[in-house]
Amino acid sequence: MAAKKRHTKQNVRRLKAQTTFIRVTNGFLLSVILIAGALGICVSYWPQKNLYLKKQGELAEARQREEEAESRYDYLRIKLDAIKNDPAYLEIQARDRLQVYRPGETIFRIER
Repeated sequence: MAAKKRHTKQNVRRLKAQTTFIRVTNGFLLSVILIAGALGICVSYWPQKNLYLKKQGELAEARQREEEAESRYDYLRIKLDAIKNDPAYLEIQARDRLQVYRPGETIFRIER
């Protein structure tokens, strides 16, 4: 019987050692899986972040072009309104661009 008790104690020690090894191995494998998952997320995050920043830059450029176009539109709309409704503006443009003058006027033009 004494041999049987010793034999059982050895079995218990061996089982505890195996259980400890399995527990440590499982913890290590879980850590490796979590680290691999985190790395996978980071690897997929960087290209998306770069694409996002690129699109933000493109959006800022498009907004700036839109503001410039709106500004140009407003300028041209005001100019058209002046041509249609303001005879003084129309006269200034005709004298300056088309070199039109009234009969009896003498025009002195200074060229740059």
